[in-house]
Amino acid sequence: MPDTVVSDASVAGEDFYLEDDPRGLTLRYRSEPAGNGGLRLDFLDGSLERRLGGGRKSPLARALGLHRRPAQHVLDTTCGLGRDSALLAALGCDVVAIERHPQLFALLEDARNRAASSTPPPVWLDQWAWLVNADARKWLMQQDIPGFDIIYIDPMFDAPRRKARPQKSLAWLGDLVGVDTDAGALLDVARSRALRRTVVKQHTRSQPLATPDRQVRGKAVRFDIYLTPQDESERIE
Repeated sequence: MPDTVVSDASVAGEDFYLEDDPRGLTLRYRSEPAGNGGLRLDFLDGSLERRLGGGRKSPLARALGLHRRPAQHVLDTTCGLGRDSALLAALGCDVVAIERHPQLFALLEDARNRAASSTPPPVWLDQWAWLVNADARKWLMQQDIPGFDIIYIDPMFDAPRRKARPQKSLAWLGDLVGVDTDAGALLDVARSRALRRTVVKQHTRSQPLATPDRQVRGKAVRFDIYLTPQDESERIE
């Protein structure tokens, strides 16, 4: 079974609680009406296979340079719902993922354990080596951590005005975690530790945390790319 590393995390939001549902650990919102299905993570629901349709030509894969170097050692510093970590593992990257919020970390751990217990377990799970419960900036500042080709950041920001309501999982994630006001500080540390590049996922209309070397744009999101001095050749792609 994949390793799980637990360390200090922030206090969970009082409006949410976890319930041990027979189908898996479920996040409940106290303000939701009775009978609401809650939020449960499931890496075997088919959504990963749909996202894999873009392969290494998808905006995320191109931002990480997977179209040129498929097998990368990636640190996902803001795992969230785990979708990008699972996708990168399925694309062949060796992934370590960090999530600091305790309730969200519990949902991720439960979903991974259920996936590992399936018959057969998904082959990509072996590529997602660790799930770490920690503050990513503090964890990166440790001297004994391994080197990562790519450090990936998907921070929570105040959402720009939009016509459509966000799906429940994203809306609840924003309410549970709040805005990542320390994203800029995390980027500074990540850029000093990444071997090849740091990639920050943003809404297309968001301001970059710092001036990027390159950008890859999707329909709703943008990936800001910060290259290391050791990888100057990647400035021309």
